[in-house]
Amino acid sequence: MHYNKTKFSTKALATFLGLLFAVQPIAEKFNIKQKDEFKDWKNAHSIEGKCSAAFPKTPEHIVQKMPMKGQDKELQYYIYVSDLDKKEVFMVLVAQYPGEITEENALPNLEHFLNTLISQNANNRLIFADLVKVHGFPGMDFFIRTDQVYFKGRAIQANNSLYLLAMECEVCNYQEEHFKYFIESFKFYLDK
Repeated sequence: MHYNKTKFSTKALATFLGLLFAVQPIAEKFNIKQKDEFKDWKNAHSIEGKCSAAFPKTPEHIVQKMPMKGQDKELQYYIYVSDLDKKEVFMVLVAQYPGEITEENALPNLEHFLNTLISQNANNRLIFADLVKVHGFPGMDFFIRTDQVYFKGRAIQANNSLYLLAMECEVCNYQEEHFKYFIESFKFYLDK
């Protein structure tokens, strides 16, 4: 059997280029769909937390103070919360600790925070928890399920502030692309 290298290579290249041009418009349509799906999301800025994130609509802003046990100091919370069609709730919580949190205390702080979240309900089940770095700061991605509700998020310890980015929804309403867009929209405006 005689093998014609030139003819085979030309034919393979033509096939590859044909597939490339056929697939490209599909990819472009997918990207346009993605952009259209999030075009109405609102970028909200937290002056106190020196951060921003995209929400399905302008979030409600709540400020709370909580006395710290055994101290004359208060823990201050800034909460930004918004829902998408009353099916998914997105939240950014910024908790500012008085004093400084050292880098060696950051990981135990994150673990304590996650354990506190899990212990809030006997039916909470941790699906996963992974350590991450976010703009050079220690963080933890986590996924918790309670009966038919998902609570998925990221906690970040940055200097004396703890940031919680989370989405809560019923299992049947879970949309990974919404969570991913929300998490990836988060930006810091602080120095390490």
